Amino acid sequence: MGELYRVIYTGQLRLGIEKSAAIAGFCERFKVAEEKARKVLSASHDLVLKKDLEQGKAVKYQRALEAIGLIVRLEPMERPSGLDGISLVPVEDAPETPGAPSPLGAGRSESTQPICPKCGSDRLQSGSCMACGIVIAKYLARQAAEAEMADESSALPPAGEPGRSQGGPGASAETEVNQTTEPMEGALCDPLTHPAGQGWQWIVRGFWHFKQNPLAWMLTMVIWVVLSIVIGLIPFVGSLVITLFSPVILAGFMLGCAAQEHGADFEISHLFAGFSSSVGQLVLVGLLYVAGFALIGIIMVMLGGGVMIGFMGGMNVMESTHPGMMGTAAGIGSVILMALVVFGLSVPLMMAYWFAPALIAMEGLSALAAMKLSFAGCMKNILPFLVYSIVMCIILVVGSIPVGLGLLVVMPIITASMYTAYRDIYYY
Repeated sequence: MGELYRVIYTGQLRLGIEKSAAIAGFCERFKVAEEKARKVLSASHDLVLKKDLEQGKAVKYQRALEAIGLIVRLEPMERPSGLDGISLVPVEDAPETPGAPSPLGAGRSESTQPICPKCGSDRLQSGSCMACGIVIAKYLARQAAEAEMADESSALPPAGEPGRSQGGPGASAETEVNQTTEPMEGALCDPLTHPAGQGWQWIVRGFWHFKQNPLAWMLTMVIWVVLSIVIGLIPFVGSLVITLFSPVILAGFMLGCAAQEHGADFEISHLFAGFSSSVGQLVLVGLLYVAGFALIGIIMVMLGGGVMIGFMGGMNVMESTHPGMMGTAAGIGSVILMALVVFGLSVPLMMAYWFAPALIAMEGLSALAAMKLSFAGCMKNILPFLVYSIVMCIILVVGSIPVGLGLLVVMPIITASMYTAYRDIYYY
């Protein structure tokens, strides 16, 4: 038998192709349910659609999928003797050079230090990557589940040869749709909804992270505050640089929390761990955040003329008891209305920002995808976040009383609680 290939969907569509159109084309071409097609095209990582194909058939699949709008590639593979375990190996581990040993064989024969299958780091401890925070076994299992889901339930007939799939064209599609792999514990999922009291639990768990290594947490926070002050002194660009790179720093804190959850220590070096991967996407989050507030500023300017006139009238009311001036009291109402508008526009932006650094650093999502998923997670947990916000406001006030020294404890707890909320909302 000649060399075999696997067809891999890269998680991207060709420029100008709408996702809805690609899903419709996928359903029509391969006779699968819309839900199944949507799951396949929602993959954010490399996803094996077909494997063990001869070159001719693999090329047919590639052309059919590219005609729909998917960006796919072919990779050569070798069938392991007596095993079909290739789906247990993430795409990232596939050999890049012809003639290279299969990943399974390489894992047994090579004596080199193991590396993380996601980021390539060799900082592994207790089955976890200290650089990107993943649990390697869960990451490989999730990759395998995605590959097997696509391979077993896509019901893709051989391209150009309809009717060759088992059970006839489309006959097994509905059956296989009903055999979708159930979510695994510890796997990333769509945002979950929690009761209001869960907001308090996020804070409690955040305190657990802090007390594991309080000195490192406080020193790291002090270093970041000092760096922010120094950079902020740079005219014109200082504050902008801080805002753009804050998601990178926050991603480092999230990776530090992940390391603690996997049995390691939070270290000062985690302050810069976010620079190890996806820096561009993290900075893009900061840029979109700045753009969002710039848009809010424009809206304020557009409305500001009338509000300022009303505000000045309201000030005159407070300075004068003349009955004729009481009509201008509406100016105070205008100021209140302006504040409510700004608050109403800022909250959705904060919701989109809140979990984005963690989703990018640990899941490899793009900035836009991470911000959309962050917004969805916050929307599904309005009540827990309400409790969380009230408690955090009280803690911040209390922490500020002793000359602000309490903030050395409060700020790490807030930061760590962002991670605990992220894990609680996006993981089974």
